[in-house]
Amino acid sequence: MRAARAGACLALLAAGWLAAPPAAADTPVPEIDPLASRAAITVDLRVGGRVQGRFQDFDGRLERHPDGRLQVHVRLDATRLVLEGPGWMDRSMRSEKFLDVARHPAIRFRSEPFPPELSREGGWMAGELELRGVARPVRFQMDPSGCEAPGYDCDIHVSGVVSRREFGMVAYRVWLQDGVGFDFRVRLRQSGQP
Repeated sequence: MRAARAGACLALLAAGWLAAPPAAADTPVPEIDPLASRAAITVDLRVGGRVQGRFQDFDGRLERHPDGRLQVHVRLDATRLVLEGPGWMDRSMRSEKFLDVARHPAIRFRSEPFPPELSREGGWMAGELELRGVARPVRFQMDPSGCEAPGYDCDIHVSGVVSRREFGMVAYRVWLQDGVGFDFRVRLRQSGQP
């Protein structure tokens, strides 16, 4: 299944909270820091060129399971997507033929539980992506961390491509390629921090 070869902020939250034993129920959990993080989207044109955009609003959290494994929940606000380029491209991307923002304003990802080492060493993370109201199993590639406390001391970087056809985006095939790319650079904060 080609639903995804990677990409979303998705395991992102794993760092900084990894080495600790399972936390008590009232311990704050890491969240994506929306002011210090970035989520971008790209679509390649068949005749060359690329449409790029940035989500101005997204959030997420990390849960620790009793066995120590981690699980990520992420929400992207598609209504706050800002695209570079002409107005017709922005209208096309938001339309019911593509992201269908009016009926499906949120893009969501929930990972399967994964071992903490994944966010330090990098690798594949499985989960479910919901886009346009269609949920599909996907895998995302997370880069190895480059610092002692990923998400706090350095960005957590995740990028990759999903197949738009698998999420019902079959229009505009003449001028848009199938892949929809995601690029995330994420910083973390404890829940409740401003």
